[in-house]
Amino acid sequence: MSADPSPPPSPEETPPASAPPSPELSRLWFALDRRAWTFLTVIPAHPGAPALDAAQALMEAGSPYPEPPLRLVDATGIEPAGAPRMVLEVRRRVEQGERVIVVIDSLITHPASLPLALAADTALLCVTLGETDFGSAEKTLKLVGADRFAGSVTFPRATKKQRRAAAEKKKKP
Repeated sequence: MSADPSPPPSPEETPPASAPPSPELSRLWFALDRRAWTFLTVIPAHPGAPALDAAQALMEAGSPYPEPPLRLVDATGIEPAGAPRMVLEVRRRVEQGERVIVVIDSLITHPASLPLALAADTALLCVTLGETDFGSAEKTLKLVGADRFAGSVTFPRATKKQRRAAAEKKKKP
């Protein structure tokens, strides 16, 4: 048996060792767990929805349950040629016994992410209240297939201060 040549997981790829997750996150985790998934995509219903936040919350919710190991992959910004390679990499990790949560871009503006959504066992739709329009959510459901979604998570609209802080964070290298 050969050693795994991949680099050690970065801090954002492994569940944080922290306090138990909130009851809401725990309920979400168990609702998703009923789907018996090993490869889950978190899909924003519109550009800018906080899908990475949702995936990180899932990592927190799954942290008390270390088996099978849980990995977070941020595939936002993936190029069309990179998506099939990413699907193969995720499948390799699943074959090695990991559960993988993949965050992708909105399919409305970044269709290159579609192969990842279609290859997953299940998906979670990320919606921002007051920002996500019904048409974008409906189109996303149709592109992936409504039956492939385990459900959705909602986030409140970011305040002006939060949007400014996020914009500043993106500007810094």
